[in-house]
Amino acid sequence: MIDRAVGAVLAAAVAAGIVWASSVPLALNATSDGVLRLAWGARPERIETCREPRPEELANLPQHMRQARICEGVTAEYRLIVTGPDGVRLNRIVRGGGIRRDRPLYVFEELPVSPGAAVFNVAFERITHSAGEDDRSDEGAVPPSMSLDIRATVRPREVILVTYDAQRRELAVRGPGGS
Repeated sequence: MIDRAVGAVLAAAVAAGIVWASSVPLALNATSDGVLRLAWGARPERIETCREPRPEELANLPQHMRQARICEGVTAEYRLIVTGPDGVRLNRIVRGGGIRRDRPLYVFEELPVSPGAAVFNVAFERITHSAGEDDRSDEGAVPPSMSLDIRATVRPREVILVTYDAQRRELAVRGPGGS
């Protein structure tokens, strides 16, 4: 009988705690700033350097491993720079994921923006260069250079989203200043 009474009191205390916790006001964003959110994923460009092997190189290889052209490649790295009226707000290097950096790259950054008129430039530029005589780059990946100018009036707690449009292969803005 005592076990049931203790169980009932414990159950009532847990229920009261849940009711109280669900009615407590919660401020998710305590500041009145807006946010410039950079969020996208894309495939990094693969830069290949190709050459024709010398005859002595081919002679050292078994017949089935001989190639007319030898191509070596790296996955591009990019520099992400966000500038505003007060100068550079963000400057970082973005690389593809995975141990060989050959997986998609992901960008997720949030920068606070004071309410009112805002002007930003978002630049995403390849910093990896190859030194080969015959270079090829990957046309299905992120372009070597993208830039986006944003002019918007930001309201408190509003989000301006900058993302990558894979169809048009360019940066795009959603929210104020965009579509």
